[in-house]
Amino acid sequence: MIKTYIDGFDEALGGGIPEGHTVLISGTPGTMKSSICLNLLYKNHINAKKKSLYISLEETKDSLLTGMEKLSMRNFNENDLFIVDLAKLRMEYDEVDQMQDWLRFVTEYLTRRVKEDRIDIVAIDSLTALYSLIELEKPRQQLFQFFGFLKKLGVTSFLISEMIPGSEAFGPYREDFLADGNIMLKLHEVGDTDIQLRIRCVKMRHVKHERTNFVLMHRGDRFMITSVLSE
Repeated sequence: MIKTYIDGFDEALGGGIPEGHTVLISGTPGTMKSSICLNLLYKNHINAKKKSLYISLEETKDSLLTGMEKLSMRNFNENDLFIVDLAKLRMEYDEVDQMQDWLRFVTEYLTRRVKEDRIDIVAIDSLTALYSLIELEKPRQQLFQFFGFLKKLGVTSFLISEMIPGSEAFGPYREDFLADGNIMLKLHEVGDTDIQLRIRCVKMRHVKHERTNFVLMHRGDRFMITSVLSE
């Protein structure tokens, strides 16, 4: 099992996330999706010696490292928790812009890195940014193939999906049907002055998990959940 290392949440998941699953981390802007994902990779590197690859198609690597430092994620081996951003990817494959074939490039890049570096966990931040780089002529078919590719890689994959505020859709193409799991983050107003960040496991195949909303907090060097006490 791959732990989220969110205190209390792994217990709600029945122990964690089955290895080899493809999981959406979905939520509206500002819900710490990237931070939750990086925390998962960082803690699995530190505590479980898992090797991870984080592909950022939005933020730069320097920006992500600054955010990790603020959340006390530091002193890790960058060869075992490897962060690559869009600028770095363009340098490695300078024809990709002309080809407009980012989906194929990402699959080729992942195949090579997983094989050469024996990667255990892959994260892509985000699906929304990936869609902005490519033209999906047959989106459901192409995404079905992409999710199938991630399964065949033999890694545990996390795909960050940006939700539109006010919408119940987890992505523009119903990616939740293709994923093995879906962890949703949302901001919830409590009374007139308080806004809570909440987390819920919407689904997780092959796991008996709770579907309750929990309040998500960060204290010191860790994320944790508490029960929702008031609305």
